[in-house]
Amino acid sequence: MFSGVEYKLAAPVTDYVNVVHQRLTQAGSDDVTFSCNCVLNYLYSELKGEQTAHMFGPMTFGEIAYQLLNQTLVYVVVEDA
Repeated sequence: MFSGVEYKLAAPVTDYVNVVHQRLTQAGSDDVTFSCNCVLNYLYSELKGEQTAHMFGPMTFGEIAYQLLNQTLVYVVVEDA
């Protein structure tokens, strides 16, 4: 938790597996250079044996900037300025 930040609970997702699969195909582009997916997404989204569209990279714990945020997926796209 960070001081000075107002936190809110997220709305529940009723069909987590389908929502994750849908978002994977919508997010980013074929130009994704690197991605990191939370191992909980792998488990809860039934990704065993599945392709994650153009997202490839390690499965790890959902940490961004030294803050643990479970069920995250981050990716990098390199573009010309």
